[in-house]
Amino acid sequence: MEEIRNEVKQEKRITNKDLMKVWWRWVFFQEASVSYERLQAPGFFYAISPVLVKLYGDNPEELTAACKRHMQFYNSEPYCGLAIHGITLALEEERANGAPISDEAINSLKTGLMGPLAGLGDSVRAGTIAPIVTAFCISIGQTGNLIAPFLLEGILVAIVWPFAIWLLKKSYHTGKEGIQEIFSIGKLNWITTMTSTLGGITLGALAASYVTLSSPLEFVLGKGSKIALQADVLDVILKNILPLSMVLLSVYLLNKKVSAVKIILILAAVCALGVLIGIF
Repeated sequence: MEEIRNEVKQEKRITNKDLMKVWWRWVFFQEASVSYERLQAPGFFYAISPVLVKLYGDNPEELTAACKRHMQFYNSEPYCGLAIHGITLALEEERANGAPISDEAINSLKTGLMGPLAGLGDSVRAGTIAPIVTAFCISIGQTGNLIAPFLLEGILVAIVWPFAIWLLKKSYHTGKEGIQEIFSIGKLNWITTMTSTLGGITLGALAASYVTLSSPLEFVLGKGSKIALQADVLDVILKNILPLSMVLLSVYLLNKKVSAVKIILILAAVCALGVLIGIF
C-alpha cells in the first residue's frame, strides 16, 4: 500500500495553469530571438521551459537533455502550430513518468507536424481571416476613424486567441493520436485548398478596391478626333488593367524573393517614370 502511495505521489502531471503559462510565454516571446539556424526554437523552448523544470527538476541530466532537445530547429505557424506544443508536452509528461519515449521520437513528431500545420495556419489565419478583417478596418480607417487599428487588433485577437488556447489544451489532452486522426480523415487538403482560394479572392477584391492607377494620355487622330488611352483602349480590353498589372508585378517580384522594400522602390520608380513621360 505504501508503494502505491509513493507511485501516485511521484506521478508528474501538467495542469491547465501550466498550459496557460506556456501560452502567454509563446504569444509574447515566440520570435523574440530568431536566427536562420534555429528560427522559433528559442521561443518554443522559453515557452515550455517552466513545464520542463516541473517534469525534470529533480533529474539534472534529463533536464539538460530536454533543453538540448527543444533548442533544435523549429518553425511553424504560431497559432495552429500550438498543437505541436500540446503534443510535445504530453510526450514529455509521459517520458518524465517513465515511458520509453526517445529524443528522436519527440523531435521527429515536431518536425513532421511543422509543415502541415504551417500550411493550414497560413491559409486560414494569414490568407483568409487577416485580409478580410483588414479590409473591413481599412474601410473604417479611410473615414478618419482612429479606432480602426485598435479594432483590427481586437477582432484578430478575439478570433484567433480563443481557438489557439483551445488547440493547445486539446492537443495536450488527446496527444499525438488526436492530431493524426485529423490528418487521416483526408480533409486537410480540402480545407487548405478552400481557404487558399477564399484568401486569393479576398486579396483580389482588396487590390481592385484600393489600388488605383489610370492614364490621362490621349492620341489626336485628325481634326477634332481623340482617343483616350484609358477610356477607349485599356478599359475596353480589361477594366482596371493598370492596377492589376501593378499587383501582378508585385506578386512576380515576391515570388522571385525580392524584398518588400525593393518592391516599393521599383513601383515608385515605375510610377515616377510614367508621370514624367505622361503615361500616368
